Amino acid sequence: MALRNVVVTITATGVMFLAACDPGEPPPAGGSGGAGGAAEPQCGAPSGGPTLHEGDLDESETWTAEGSPHIVGFPVRLRAGVTLTIEPCAEVLLEEDTGISVMDEGAELRAEGTEARPIAFRGSEGARWNDVHVAWPGKATLRHVALEGGGGDRFHANATLSAYGGSVTPAAPALLVDHVTVRGSLGAGVLLLRASSFAEGSTDLVITESGSDEHPYPLELGEQALDSIPVGVYTGNRKDEILIQDEGANQASGLQQDTTLRDHGVPYHFGDWRDARFNIGAGGEGAPLTTLTIEPGVTIRFEPGNFFQIEHFTGEFAASGALRALGTPERPIVFTSAAESPAPGDWGGLWYGGIPREENVLENVIIEYAGYDCGCILLSCNDLSTFNGAVIFSQPPSSAFLQGSTIRHVAGHGVTRGWNGTAGPDFVTGNTFEDVSGCEQTRPWVEGQSCPDPKPPCPEG
Repeated sequence: MALRNVVVTITATGVMFLAACDPGEPPPAGGSGGAGGAAEPQCGAPSGGPTLHEGDLDESETWTAEGSPHIVGFPVRLRAGVTLTIEPCAEVLLEEDTGISVMDEGAELRAEGTEARPIAFRGSEGARWNDVHVAWPGKATLRHVALEGGGGDRFHANATLSAYGGSVTPAAPALLVDHVTVRGSLGAGVLLLRASSFAEGSTDLVITESGSDEHPYPLELGEQALDSIPVGVYTGNRKDEILIQDEGANQASGLQQDTTLRDHGVPYHFGDWRDARFNIGAGGEGAPLTTLTIEPGVTIRFEPGNFFQIEHFTGEFAASGALRALGTPERPIVFTSAAESPAPGDWGGLWYGGIPREENVLENVIIEYAGYDCGCILLSCNDLSTFNGAVIFSQPPSSAFLQGSTIRHVAGHGVTRGWNGTAGPDFVTGNTFEDVSGCEQTRPWVEGQSCPDPKPPCPEG
């Protein structure tokens, strides 16, 4: 095939050779354009730029490939009803302390490149730019986009992509990402707070070479966003973990919509402050049921002093939360400490308030380094001074839903059965206990019966 009009373009990312075929020849067969079709053209050298953008957009605009580079010299905000469309092959260069905000009703950013014709956002002359920020009901759609060197806004966790919802459920799907790469963010690559989430259809997100001492995680998000995390790659950062923030919604704490926690190749890290609570359910009598399902292979690491609570409150009412953690022998689910040097008693374990739901299942899980002070006074027919444990019940469950699991390295009890009611269920049979300083399981009060006098010590059950 003869080539004419060969163009060599030197870009910020390397050298690109663009070749045009002799117009008298047929296009090559087998290209990406389909059977016998021409391959999709790659990006050429723009001749109409640079184009300067500053301040609010009151009318819809298109930033063309031909007008590249598009230089953002002052923060750009999309006003109500405004759509900013960024064409395939467009390059957006942002100066220091600038970014693009999509915050008003009907405002939308649409940056939709293709595999052969991607869109790039990067700092102008290497500047540390802020972020693309979306606040619901604003929306952003990014396809085949690379964002490099962002994260200059400390109020957005130094993230390169950030989205806020309305702090109510269902979570606001403010951000759609499809084959998006975030590289070199000063903090988190993506921040989702105030009950915002990735939109349906999000896929292939890559966050790498990002993070700082203060914000070392590739993803920081509130509980309501967990189900929306796209398939992707989240490694090569300061700390390769997904941070779950103790945020809540609807003026209450905790996860409040049914969610599946999937294995994305890195651990989850709950909480970045002591005494945070990962609550399942809004809590209290009459609250609707919220179910968290955890898939095999997931690890959740808890900051010291934190608890995992499947219903926060105690009382004779049906719990507002249920946990279905279904591991396998080959891929167990692990609940562990986030301390640099884990030790028994780092975190509080699994607390079941209210009457545990029949939906609860714990199979092939590992619970370790639990036993932090629960500050609770429960009931027991053992001679106990504390009720700390890896799993703590304040009301009797209907079944021994913990099966095939391991509880180890615990400062306190394996299972604290702290109720006045039935003698069972029994949680020792079918499970393994290693390095547990207290009882494998404590002995509850049995309704209508008196405790032995004196109360027996552990390990009698």
